[in-house]
Amino acid sequence: MTKRVLSVLCGIVAFSSAFAQNKNLIGVAPFKSAGRTEYVTAIQDAVYDATLKLRGFSLIDKNKLEQIKAGVGQTNPDGGAIAQAKSLGAQYIVTGNILKASVETKPSNLPLGITNTNVSEVLFDLAVVDVNTGEEVATSRFTGAGRGKSAFEDALKGLEPEIDKFVRDNLKSAVSIAQIEEKSSNGDAIRVLIVAGSLAGLKEQDEFRVYELTDLTVDGKKMHRKKTLGKIAVAKVEDENFSVCLVKEGGADIAKKVEGGAKIKCEIITE
Repeated sequence: MTKRVLSVLCGIVAFSSAFAQNKNLIGVAPFKSAGRTEYVTAIQDAVYDATLKLRGFSLIDKNKLEQIKAGVGQTNPDGGAIAQAKSLGAQYIVTGNILKASVETKPSNLPLGITNTNVSEVLFDLAVVDVNTGEEVATSRFTGAGRGKSAFEDALKGLEPEIDKFVRDNLKSAVSIAQIEEKSSNGDAIRVLIVAGSLAGLKEQDEFRVYELTDLTVDGKKMHRKKTLGKIAVAKVEDENFSVCLVKEGGADIAKKVEGGAKIKCEIITE
């Protein structure tokens, strides 16, 4: 059932530039592994399920990412692979490397004697790659184990909360402030218009962290810095593209930076 739902959702993804501007695209690239196909597929499906829960994103058909798996998440990523991901409109790619996914039959001591039981071990790494820079922005290792008739299924199910948290914490949909709608007598921002609406799944009272994005070069490496300016909450979803938000914190800094032409972005913090 899950696979059928995933197939339908992936099939209706639109790759036009207009769509990409309103709803960010992410992809789950084919995982690297020498293990059994059914185990690899099950782990990838679990990651797909986690990405489908994210608001503000749409999932790219994994078949379109076949050529990307060898290029991202490496010291010298292949330029062609990154260019392909960009052409699909992807903001992030999730890559995986399955180190172990097995089920073995081992003896088990029971009160009535020794019998055989299935034992499963699962070990894999996940990484989130920023398509614009080709750099890994987050990595994590997952380890699980299971015993009995459904050893592998139980091992993977036990890891699902960790997978969900990793995806939720590291795949953030960043939207822009289109304009300041209202200011106080002191010049503080009271209401702002953001470029995200019903298409991104927004609803009233959703909260966003507002930050200034700057680039720094540290030890020869280009890095992104997110300096928090304040917090806003959706007051009205105007249409599929725009929402009006009330400024809850940082009205003075938000107004100053927006009017000064700084690069300002908003990340949803409501789960």
